[in-house]
Amino acid sequence: MNTDWSILWGEAGWSILTGLNFTLKLAICSLILAVSIGFAMGTLRWIGWRWAEPICWFFVEFSRNTPPVVQILFWYFSASYILPQPLFIALRDFGYEMGAAVIALSIYHGAFFSEVVRAGLNAIPRGQLEAARALGLGLGQALRRVLYPQALRILVPPLVNEATSLVKNTSLAMAIGVTELTYQYRSIDNFLFRGLEALTAVTVIYFILCLLMAGIGNLVQARLSRHIHARSATVAAGSGLS
Repeated sequence: MNTDWSILWGEAGWSILTGLNFTLKLAICSLILAVSIGFAMGTLRWIGWRWAEPICWFFVEFSRNTPPVVQILFWYFSASYILPQPLFIALRDFGYEMGAAVIALSIYHGAFFSEVVRAGLNAIPRGQLEAARALGLGLGQALRRVLYPQALRILVPPLVNEATSLVKNTSLAMAIGVTELTYQYRSIDNFLFRGLEALTAVTVIYFILCLLMAGIGNLVQARLSRHIHARSATVAAGSGLS
C-alpha cells in the first residue's frame, strides 16, 4: 500500500486540528467536572455521614462498573427524559453531543477520582481533623487548610493517571458524533482512504497529550515536595531558636 503523508498538510490536516480542538474542549470540561465530583464524593465518604454514605456508595459503584461508552450512549439518548427542561435546553445550546459526552465522562471518571481522594484522606491520621476542630476551625476550613494540602502530595500521581485515562476516553465520544480526533480519523479514512496516515497522526497527538499531562503532574509533585521540605525546615529552625 502506498502512503501519502502530504495529505496531513492539506484538508486532512485541518480536519485533525479541528478534532484536536474538540478533544481538548471535551477533556478540559470533563476534567473540571470530574475533579469537582471526585473531591465532593470522596470527602463525603471519608467524613462518613450516614445520610451521604449510601448515596455516594451507589454513585461510585454504579459509575465505576458500567462501561464509559454505555454511559455516553445513555446520556445521549436519555438526557431529554432525565434532565429538567431548563438544563436540557442549556445542554442543547452548549452542543447536545458534546454536552452528553461531558456529563458521561465526568460522572464515570468522577467516581474514580472520588476513590483516589478518599484514599488520600485516609492516609492522613484522623487526629489531624480533631486537632484542627479543637483549634476552632470549621469542617470546611479544616479540610481546606489542613487536610487537603497534606493529601495533595499523595493524590497527584493517581489523579494524573486518571486524568490521562479521561483524555484517552474522549475518543469514545465518536460513538455519538462528537467530531473529536478519532471521529476525524474515521472521516479521513472513509472519504480519502488514507486511514494509515490519519491514524498515525492521531496516535502521535494522543501520545503527546498524555505525555504532557504526565510531565505536568511530575512538575506539580516536585514543587509540592520542595514546598513541604522548605516548610519543614522553617519549622525545625523555629524550634531550634526557641
